[in-house]
This record gives sequence, structure tokens and C-alpha cells, in this order.
Amino acid sequence: MKPVMRWCLKQSLLPPVLLIWMIVVGLIFKTTLGWLPWLALFVLYGLSTSPVATILSKGLEWYEALDTGSCQEADAIVILGGGYPRSTPEYEGFQPTALSLERIRYGATVHRQCGVPLLISGGGERSEAETMAETLRKDYGINARWQEKQSLTTWQNALYSYDMLSRDLGKENLRIILVTHSWHMPRSVLSYQKMGFEVIPAPTIFTWSEVPWKKLRYWLPQIRNLRTSELALHEYLGLVWYWLSDRLHIDN
Repeated sequence: MKPVMRWCLKQSLLPPVLLIWMIVVGLIFKTTLGWLPWLALFVLYGLSTSPVATILSKGLEWYEALDTGSCQEADAIVILGGGYPRSTPEYEGFQPTALSLERIRYGATVHRQCGVPLLISGGGERSEAETMAETLRKDYGINARWQEKQSLTTWQNALYSYDMLSRDLGKENLRIILVTHSWHMPRSVLSYQKMGFEVIPAPTIFTWSEVPWKKLRYWLPQIRNLRTSELALHEYLGLVWYWLSDRLHIDN
């Protein structure tokens, strides 16, 4: 499937586009599907609350925090990009997104603890890898050994990272420490394992230890909860797509 078609299909299956479609269809077919707009409103409310957003995110936290005891044996630390860089006038240039910055910060911590060289992965017109590596150097005094600038998806992150590391290190059995958000880790690990990596997960930014529900304010809708729910649903959809791709032999 072409990237544009995949992107359009993905957006159509996620909020808010999916909810808009539910409202439109419900208004057009009022006699039979008049309940759809109300369902869309109920789903929108639920996704905007802390309990629902937390449950969705916690369902993706398959991996615990990194145990640094054996990380020195890895060939590389791979930090995944978290979105295309944005132009920021206060810094006079392009800067990593907030998600990328959280991964950079933890990647720098893991690098100092383990002493393993860094690979930054992420492409785009202004590559994520380039801007992330620059931030890593300026803000943390750490130079990334590799910059993978071709990938546009998590699957491609894994594909091009393997090509780069296997060629540069001259070996096929590669062991990496993978740094990304806790909710993004399941799909990332699957991608890298599929390419032949032995993966040591190093997730960052976990959700609440318990689901918040006892106070009224947790049930008041907030935009940040809707964003958290959208990110989690995107990952669930991605995992389903990986499963279907494997079953139907679709090239990612």
C-alpha cells in the first residue's frame, strides 16, 4: 500500500476523523443510524478523560524500565524520532518535537550509564535524526555515531537501522538498546525483532502507577487526555496492521 493511501486509511480509523464520520453518517441516515452521533459524543467524552486515557496507555506498557546490568554488551543504543522537526523562531531553526526531546533525554541517560554508541533514527524533508543529533550534541555534549535519515515509519526505522549497523559493524547478529516511549515500545520491538535484532527495551515516560478515577476532576474532559488516547489508539491500530500484514503477507 502506498504511503499516502496508508496515511489516509489510518486517519479515517482514528479520532477525530472517525468520530466525524460517525456523526455525518448518523445525520444522513437518521431513521436507522440516528444513534451514531450520540455514540460519537460519548466516545469523545471517554477518550478525553484521565481514566480512559490511562487505561489505554497502560495496556501498551509491556516492558519494564531498563535494567542497566547487562546493557554494556549491546552494539548500539537506538533512539527513535518522535515526529518531524518544527521551525522555531526563538531558536532560529528546526528543533525536535516534544516527544523526540523526551526520547533524547532518556537516550543520553542510557548512553552515560552503559557507554554504548548511539544511533538516531528518523527521516523526513528535514530529517529527525539530524535535528535530534544536533540537540544531543549541544544540550548534552554527546555525539551520535550514526544518523539514519531515510525512515518515515517505525518499520523503516528498523529496516534502515539494520542496514546501517550491519554494514558498519560487519556483523549480522546485532544487539541493541531501543529507546522510545513506553506506549510506542511494543510496535517498535516487533519491528526491530522482525529485522533480526536482539532488542533490549529501554522505555521512557510511563503512565500513572494506578488508574486515576476517584476524584471528580479526573472525569472532566481535557484536550491532553484526548491526545494521549489518540497516541495509544494509533499504536493499537499499528499492532493490528502488523498482525494483518504478517497474516496476509503484506509488505510494510
